Amino acid sequence: MLKWLRGYVVCRTEDGSIERFMNMCRHHNIQMWNIRREEAVYFHIYAGEYKKLVPLAGKTRVRPHLLRKKGLPFLWIGMKRNWTFYSGFLLFLALLQFLSSFVWEITYNGQSAYSRETLEKTVEEMQVYPGMKRSRLDCDAIEKKLREIYPDISWVSAEEMGSVLKISIKEGKKTVVHEKEAAPEHLTARYDGVVQDIMVNRGTARVKRGQRVKKGAVLISGVVPVTDDSDQVTEKMTVAAKGEVTLLVEKEFSEEIPLSYQKKEYTGRRLYRYELEVGGRSFSIKNPLKQLDKSCKYDIISTVCADRVIHPLSVPVRAVRREYREYRLRKAVYTGEQLKETAMRRYQKMLASLTRDKMELVAHSAALCRKDKDTWLLRGKISFLCRSMGTRPVTKKESEVKNDTVSKSDGKTE
Repeated sequence: MLKWLRGYVVCRTEDGSIERFMNMCRHHNIQMWNIRREEAVYFHIYAGEYKKLVPLAGKTRVRPHLLRKKGLPFLWIGMKRNWTFYSGFLLFLALLQFLSSFVWEITYNGQSAYSRETLEKTVEEMQVYPGMKRSRLDCDAIEKKLREIYPDISWVSAEEMGSVLKISIKEGKKTVVHEKEAAPEHLTARYDGVVQDIMVNRGTARVKRGQRVKKGAVLISGVVPVTDDSDQVTEKMTVAAKGEVTLLVEKEFSEEIPLSYQKKEYTGRRLYRYELEVGGRSFSIKNPLKQLDKSCKYDIISTVCADRVIHPLSVPVRAVRREYREYRLRKAVYTGEQLKETAMRRYQKMLASLTRDKMELVAHSAALCRKDKDTWLLRGKISFLCRSMGTRPVTKKESEVKNDTVSKSDGKTE
């Protein structure tokens, strides 16, 4: 390392009296190392002592040739020649070190009841925002403050990862409403169907397996009668009915499909407008040479270009680009293939809506037939299992006990 800091050269020589040359170098205190003889003689010498070899080489007729230059002095000479590159590299390192001392992004994970915007506002009130110094960041204080503000959050983690602050939360389970606090209600049927299965957790069953029911019929009643030893109803308790009922529903459908429709044709004309919102105020940037034609129709595509909060002033800035695509409507007639695709699309949409409502499809069929010269008819039948139920409040009249006891007058026996 000391030799590298001082700088040295690698030399090669073939001619002359090499032994005498080496002895003279030793006599003049010129240090050599890594001396080896192959086809020629190779040796290392300090760069500052290379000029001292000139008179010695002349006396011994030795010609030392420079093969390589190594060490810090030669590296510094190269850096001086390319000072723009190295200065730019050093500036880049300095700028990287400076920018890495700030927090540039805050991420949120695990929230469901609380929106990202709510958490962002709370964290900003703690003076924690993108662009702050990392030295001012106190993750333990952030965790403690969030738990104090939101009691429903059972676990909070604020972790600093480079220039990113990662906040992860875990929300506690929602408090279950006690049975006595819940409003008394019945469970009712959402569709006409046949009861496939019934299980009552709370309340009184009003239907049996295999029984056909109408829409709105009470399946599990929220009224529980209390009887005495003679099976007389002495009281009616009201509860929020709870249980599971499976209905087999067979639903027929019929939908008209006109043969003609309005087809959308784009003219190719597009207009762009930009909106800038700063601190709640909106500024619209329009091109005066290109104005919207109110007689035409447009598809509007909005793109949010930027949505940030500028610190330390905490001013929200939002930039939106709106693209207006002009189109015209003209009357068109479905071809046979297009008519089938339209009917299939509507049919699939109908099935998807049932699946989205957590219905279990059992069987389904559909057919396309002509109603008249301008209209086709999509008909079919869908069978599915419905496990969701509606609710209806228990009325005061339903919870009253009817008194069927007939009053008798007392008589005297003679």
